[in-house]
Amino acid sequence: MDIGNSKISTIFADVDEIGNIYIVGSGESISKGIEKGIIISPVDATKSIKESVSTGETASGFRVSAVLVNIGGNHIEAKKEKDTITLSVPNKEIDKNDVDSLIEKISSKYHSENTTILHIIPTKYILDDEDIVYDPIGLIGNKLTGEFTIVTIKSSTLNNIKKIVENAGLRILDVIVNPLASSTSVLFPEEKELGVALIDIGGGLSDIAVYKNGALEMLKSIPIGGSLITKDISFRFKISKELAENLKIKYGMAGVEFLEINEYIEIPSREGEDNIKIERKDLVETIEWRLSEIFEILKSELEKSGLYDKLTGGIVLTGGVANTPYIQYLAEKIFEKDVRIGKPKEFKSFSEKLYSPQYSTSIGMLQYLINSLEKVEMSYNNSSEKKSFDIENLLNNIIRKIKELF
Repeated sequence: MDIGNSKISTIFADVDEIGNIYIVGSGESISKGIEKGIIISPVDATKSIKESVSTGETASGFRVSAVLVNIGGNHIEAKKEKDTITLSVPNKEIDKNDVDSLIEKISSKYHSENTTILHIIPTKYILDDEDIVYDPIGLIGNKLTGEFTIVTIKSSTLNNIKKIVENAGLRILDVIVNPLASSTSVLFPEEKELGVALIDIGGGLSDIAVYKNGALEMLKSIPIGGSLITKDISFRFKISKELAENLKIKYGMAGVEFLEINEYIEIPSREGEDNIKIERKDLVETIEWRLSEIFEILKSELEKSGLYDKLTGGIVLTGGVANTPYIQYLAEKIFEKDVRIGKPKEFKSFSEKLYSPQYSTSIGMLQYLINSLEKVEMSYNNSSEKKSFDIENLLNNIIRKIKELF
């Protein structure tokens, strides 16, 4: 379930024996009661969730009782942490328990009623102060150091998200941060190696995830997005936000230079009087101004991080705003980097619309869950003691423990 600021999408999927994802249904509703990742009206937000789920259940023929949900907003923080453990015996073969002990040592620094850890993401491990490795399990050593990115959220914010989902009659399997989900469905391994910035621009938020040498280096959520463009159109032409959104989608593009023929667009006036006419050039100009400002702000964030010059793989744009015609060219002009539009990959769907950038987060969450299941299944199949289990307990256990998947 993608709980966004403009829409709530609920995606139902089936998985075959080799991990292929097949979308079997989806539901969508206008997101109400949520602004920039914050719940401002629990009743409206719960109603929107119920509507999205109900539509998806009808389309898929399945009932849902528990969901994986996303979360975004500037209440999310990502920090770098580094710590070391000495192994229990000299020249020990490192196993999962050793890695878990290191992660637990790191996470203990964040034990607080006000803060909840969402993800602990390994950047690299160092064996005996010398060798840099990315998977230490099975290696021999005396001391293990780990460098991690710790993603946290205010506990009250997380609890409010959980509350509206529970009020809709659902349980939460786990929560995943927006840009991590989008990265899973959109980015290629070679981009993560070269150095790439994923920018997911939704209705109320712009999320950034930067990868270098295959590891996550930066994670940030900024409260700006496509809703600002809609407000600008509404204000300039004195029309409702709903009409402004429709004009943006139907006639909008990212730059006046791409407008081959100017035309007049006839729209109803707000007061119900005679229809008014606006020039498409003025509409596109309004969109270009705000998009340019958003890109400048995002570029500044990348420059402040010190990672801007390391983006050999360029910029990948995704999210609903990435559907704006010619946005790639405007982004390349401002970022001065190669830019591509990121669409979710590696799944099959009955609907072409799900291959669009605005569904990158939804599809990415499914892939996140499948990756978790695959890793646990491998561990289970290699275990000498196999016990019966049910899928819900399995999911709850793996999601609680396997936070280092990314």
